[in-house]
Amino acid sequence: MQSAHLREHNLSAILTALAAASATATPTSRAGLAKRTRLTKPTVSKLVEELVGADLVAEGDPIAVGAGRPMVPLTPAHGTLLAIGLEIAADHVACLGIDLSGAVLGHGIEYLKVTATSAEEAIDLAAELVGRVRAEAGELPVVGVVVAVPGRIAPDDGRVLSAPNLDWTEVPLVTRLLAHPQLAGLPVRAQNDNRLSVLTEIDHRPGESFIYLRGSTGIGGAVVLDGALLTGAHGWAGEFGHTIIEPGGALCRCGRRGCLEAYVSYHALRERAGLGDDILIEDLVDALALTRDRAEVIGMIGRSLGTAIANALNVLDMTTVVLSGYLAPIADELEPVIRETVERHALAVEAGPVLIERSDGVPDPALRGAARAALQPVFSAPSAWIAREPTTPAR
Repeated sequence: MQSAHLREHNLSAILTALAAASATATPTSRAGLAKRTRLTKPTVSKLVEELVGADLVAEGDPIAVGAGRPMVPLTPAHGTLLAIGLEIAADHVACLGIDLSGAVLGHGIEYLKVTATSAEEAIDLAAELVGRVRAEAGELPVVGVVVAVPGRIAPDDGRVLSAPNLDWTEVPLVTRLLAHPQLAGLPVRAQNDNRLSVLTEIDHRPGESFIYLRGSTGIGGAVVLDGALLTGAHGWAGEFGHTIIEPGGALCRCGRRGCLEAYVSYHALRERAGLGDDILIEDLVDALALTRDRAEVIGMIGRSLGTAIANALNVLDMTTVVLSGYLAPIADELEPVIRETVERHALAVEAGPVLIERSDGVPDPALRGAARAALQPVFSAPSAWIAREPTTPAR
C-alpha cells in the first residue's frame, strides 16, 4: 500500500507528464505514462482511474495502433476547474481563465494608463475582470488567481515593492484584491511578469537551461536551469534590466544609473527619440528607424544587450539566450551585433558557440503564464482536488 506522500508524488508525476504530453500534442495512454514516469503499469492504471473519477483527466476514443489493443488517449480534463491569470501593465489590465487542458474559458481586457495615481482604479478593474471571467466560465471551482506585475514583489504578502514602469512603490496589491467580493476567499498571489512569461517558453524547451530576456515597457528576464525557473532568495532572479552596462550612465526609472533598461526599454528608446506614447511597442523599432538609420538603431540595442548578456553568461555558465517581447521579431537583426559583443567579453564562447534564439511567440505570455501558474496547485497536490466533489464539465 502506498504511503500518502508517495501517492501524492505519483499522482503529481502522472498529471504533470500528461500535461507535458498535451502541450506537444502527443497522444498518451496509460502505458505511455508508465514509460514517461517510470512507474509500474498497475500503479499508473490505479491512479489514472482516480484522476478520471475526479474529473481531472479525460479519456478519449480508442485509437488503433498496429495489431495490438487500441490505445485509449488521456488528456487533462476540459472545463472542470478554472485557473485565473491577471496582468497589470503600463497601458492595460487583462484577465484570462483557463482549465486544466489550457483551454480558454474566459478573457477580458481593459485599456488604462496605469500609474501611481490610478493604482486603485487598476486594482478595481482587475477585480471586475475576474468577476466577468468567472461568470463567463460558468462559476467553476477556482484553483487560484495569479497576478503578473512588471516589478519586484514581496514574497510574504504580495506587496508590489517597486514597479518603476507603473510608478508603484509599496502597493499592497494582493490585500486590496482580496477585499473585493469577486476574489474573496480565493488563493491570490502576485509575481513578476517576466518570470511568468518564461513559463510558456519552458513548456516548449523541457529540461533545457537558458537565459530569457524580454523587451517590454521595461527590460526583464529569467534564468532557467534544467527546465526549472531559478527564483533566488527573494524571488527576483533574472532582473537583467537592472544590471549595469555603463557605470554612471543614463538615469533609469528605478532611480539608479547605467542600467540596461535605461537604454533599450520601450520607455527609454521612445523618450530618447522624442516619440509620443501613442507608438505601440510592436511598432517601436520601425518608428525609430524613421528618425535615424535602422542599422544604427539595431546596433545600439544589440551592443547594449550583448554587454548584459556577456556578463550574465560569465556568471551563470550557460550557452543559450532566448529573446522575447519586442526583441523577438528583430532577433535575426540583433543576433550578429549581440554575438560580436558576446564573443569579445563572454568566456562561454571558448567552449563552443552561444545560441541566440527568439521565443516561441506565444501572444500575451505574461497573462498566459499567470494563468498557467495559477493551475500549479492541482499539479503539485492532486489529492486535494480528487477529494472535492466532481464537477460537470463546461460545454
